[in-house]
Amino acid sequence: MPPRRRRSKPTPIKKGRIPANAGPVDVEIETVGGRGDGVGTATVKIGYDERARLVFVPFTLPGERVRARPVADRGEGVAAEPVELLSTADDRVDPACPHFMTCGGCALQHWRDESYQDWKVGQIRQHLSRVGIEGFPMAPLVTAEPGTRRRADFAVRRLSDRTVLGFHERGGSKIVPLDTCPVLTAPIQALLHPVSDQMHRVLQTGEGADVIVNHLHSGLDMLVVLPRSPNLQEREAWAEFAETEGLARLSMRVAGDSDPMPEPLSGRGAATIRLGGVDVTPPPGAFLQATASGETAIREAVAQAARKAKRRLDLFAGIGTLSLPLAADGPVLAIDGDTLAIRALRAAADAAGLGTARLKTETRDLFKLPLEGDELDGFDVAVFDPPRAGAKAQAAALAASGIPTIVAVSCNPATFARDAAALVEGGYTLERLVPIDQFLWSPHIELVAVFRR
Repeated sequence: MPPRRRRSKPTPIKKGRIPANAGPVDVEIETVGGRGDGVGTATVKIGYDERARLVFVPFTLPGERVRARPVADRGEGVAAEPVELLSTADDRVDPACPHFMTCGGCALQHWRDESYQDWKVGQIRQHLSRVGIEGFPMAPLVTAEPGTRRRADFAVRRLSDRTVLGFHERGGSKIVPLDTCPVLTAPIQALLHPVSDQMHRVLQTGEGADVIVNHLHSGLDMLVVLPRSPNLQEREAWAEFAETEGLARLSMRVAGDSDPMPEPLSGRGAATIRLGGVDVTPPPGAFLQATASGETAIREAVAQAARKAKRRLDLFAGIGTLSLPLAADGPVLAIDGDTLAIRALRAAADAAGLGTARLKTETRDLFKLPLEGDELDGFDVAVFDPPRAGAKAQAAALAASGIPTIVAVSCNPATFARDAAALVEGGYTLERLVPIDQFLWSPHIELVAVFRR
């Protein structure tokens, strides 16, 4: 008797995974989520589970009806790709950039200014409401103009027949080559093709690189992160490139190198940015506020809050964007974990005749070792401007202090809300908030918040 053949079982669909051949669904867009995607509800099948889920569809607006293909389960909802726009909102406008919807740099160029700006301010209120903070005064939104973004971080890849330079596509690793970018300053835009041509000459097929450009007061400061150390001929080519393009400074670093100090390739003159009347030579690739107008708005809001303070504390001080203006009116202690940034700040302060009695600097990792306890005694105002991750430990220490005024600067409403809740729980009141849109057409927004004990 022949052996019985086992009946093959169908391969189960993994729970949480959307089938590759999933059909499109029609979605009524109700709002715009925190990532800039339109959000609606539709019945979606994930694994064996078919039910109504939130669906996130990029490049759509409230009031629109769209046909979209589900592609990924994000936990809180389903990410989908737009297939067809079935009806359009009155707020929809033509995007300013030909690369919109392929380049991952902008998410909201298709939205009318007034509605887009209301949404940005609403993101701040929404995050604060979730932690129980409401009813605070909010200043009018400070907006950035197109063509004013003074910092860019480009990705580069050498292909067999060409080299692509630009930003990564939305949610992917593919580089979208740029011909223009309406967000960036004109001098940075003018570098797009020359840098791409130069990279084509020095990179080998398959190699990638990064290019960070800062538009300083003295000109363009460019840092190239290369896959290997350039030889003599390549170094000479880079020096010639810097001279031809009139760069204020050109530096390089090899990817994966543990040495944090970039190597200079060319320097025609001083690479400086003026902060509080002081010329600072920042480290190559240093963090700057995204726009000059945004920096001014932040500086003015901080100065107003610290107007009567005698001793000021600047945490996450960087190269002194706020420390140097604050030092014009009284003693400041500036602290940051970036050794090169603090070194640049110290050198600028010394050159300007600001001794340690007026501006004291300290290198310290405030994430691992926040300033706390009696270290905070005697200060009249504390300013903290952390990265997007926020300053959970430092905010908790500030909440337990007796400092009369605390000023928070943030580019992430979610982590700001968490830190603000700690301050409020510690006895502070959110007295005033200034929203600043210096990340034009992106979901991100900057803010300055003043807390009083």
